[in-house]
Amino acid sequence: MLPLRSNEQSYVSIGIRIIKVEYPTIITGLFWKNQNKEILLQIQADNYDYLPIKGYWINEDGVPLRQGQQIPTGLGFQVSSDPYGENRNWFCYPGWREYHDHTSHQQISWDFFRYNKTHRLPGIIVQLFTDLNRSGVSMA
Repeated sequence: MLPLRSNEQSYVSIGIRIIKVEYPTIITGLFWKNQNKEILLQIQADNYDYLPIKGYWINEDGVPLRQGQQIPTGLGFQVSSDPYGENRNWFCYPGWREYHDHTSHQQISWDFFRYNKTHRLPGIIVQLFTDLNRSGVSMA
C-alpha cells in the first residue's frame, strides 16, 4: 500500500488531506493556516521516479489556479509561467520537476535528490505543506 494511504490519518492530523490517488495523478488538500483555508494541490507523477513530480494548485473542478485566484506566492511558490511556458503556478523547490528543469537549477540533477527520503513523494508533500505555512508566504 502507498505510504500516503497507509499513513493517511497521520497526514490528516497535521493538515494534509489525501483526496485522490490514481496513478499518475494525486490530489491533496493542504491546510493553509495563515489564510485559514484548504488549498488543493494536484500532483502529476508521470514517469516518477525516473523524473521528479509536477505540481500546481487547482480549484474543486481540477482547473489550475492562476495569479489573482488566492494562491500562495513568496519563497518558492511561483505564480508566473512555469519553465515550459504554461500559464500556471509552480513550485521552485527540489523534488518538483519544474525546479529541476529550470535553467537556474541545472548544476545539481534530480539523481542527487531522488533517493533521499525527504525528496520521496510523501516527504515532498510534507515539505510543501511546511513551506506553505512559513512566514514570507502571502496570497497572490
